[in-house]
Amino acid sequence: MFRNPQPAIRNQKLHIRPYKAGDEEQILRLRGAVFGDLDPVRTTLSAWRWQFLDNPAGESFCVIAEDSGVFVGQYAAIPTRFSVKGNETVFAFSCDTMVHPEYRRKGIFVALADELYRSMKEKNGVTTVWGFPNQASLPGFTGRLGWNLLSAFPLWVRPFRPLTWFCRQVPLLKKVFPAPEVQKESSAPSRPYVLESGLVIEPLSHFHEEFDHLWKRHHGLSPIMQIRDRPYLNWRYLGMPAFGYLPFSIKWKGNLAGFMVLRMMNLMGHSFGVLVDLFPFPVINASVTRLVTDFAAVSCRTQGAEFMTCLFSTASPEFLKDLGFRKVPNLFNPKKWYLGCRFEGNSDIPDSVMSWFISYGDTDIV
Repeated sequence: MFRNPQPAIRNQKLHIRPYKAGDEEQILRLRGAVFGDLDPVRTTLSAWRWQFLDNPAGESFCVIAEDSGVFVGQYAAIPTRFSVKGNETVFAFSCDTMVHPEYRRKGIFVALADELYRSMKEKNGVTTVWGFPNQASLPGFTGRLGWNLLSAFPLWVRPFRPLTWFCRQVPLLKKVFPAPEVQKESSAPSRPYVLESGLVIEPLSHFHEEFDHLWKRHHGLSPIMQIRDRPYLNWRYLGMPAFGYLPFSIKWKGNLAGFMVLRMMNLMGHSFGVLVDLFPFPVINASVTRLVTDFAAVSCRTQGAEFMTCLFSTASPEFLKDLGFRKVPNLFNPKKWYLGCRFEGNSDIPDSVMSWFISYGDTDIV
């Protein structure tokens, strides 16, 4: 059930209003106060404009909470084009929910969400909101905003130095087993690689028209999929070079069979590679998919990664194990991935995670 009345903010001086041009600098200052430098690229104005203004699906939905002209809260969502049982529709991807530490527990989070959801519905006809709440905010989304928790994804890794990785979980051993230094971007593959007769992996500098045809051939892979056509791919993986995405085409017997995206990251003292996206999944068959993921593993390892991780909602645990991945026990999982969705007035959208095609590329963090 959705709540009808909008809750009052427990501070009458606070004002909630829509985003307007020129708010970016205060939004980024608020981000710094809330998240610090957790992801330095996202603290830049160019990254903000890329994500919230240059999105080919449209500009973001955004509301601001301010106190005497100072931003103390924000809720933003970006339009995302989805294929739902073959029909294109627009969902809102919930991201950058922020309340200044000094203004928490005043009802700002819920008031911002209520205003954003109302505005999106009335002005844009968008009623389905989805995203990846973190562990701290999850109770607020599910308990107060009408979200459904679809899945808590386990962490899958393909370890390259398992003893080193394990020992670095123990604080006293971190200095004894320092993280390997990540190599410069120039060490990444820069030429076509022939893995076996008929299979070629080649770095991409642009997603061309053939990728539109690739999407059309595989858009029915799952009932619910974010549309992976040329405008989306060029924006998502090539529109902000500072993220360091490494996209590859996958050709099988001379024809485009798919694409893959890698990224090197550092988090909590770990250097690791991410298989950000692989589409379609699987590629051709299990054997070809294994060759492709082996290539990804070698690429990440040569750049100093301790392990490679992936997230594919449609993959069975058995298949991921066959690809060399291992599930990390919850005790050692530094980041839990929760997929949630708010289905207001849209009974056609399946609420089972098995109906969703999700990879790390569908998040706004990786």
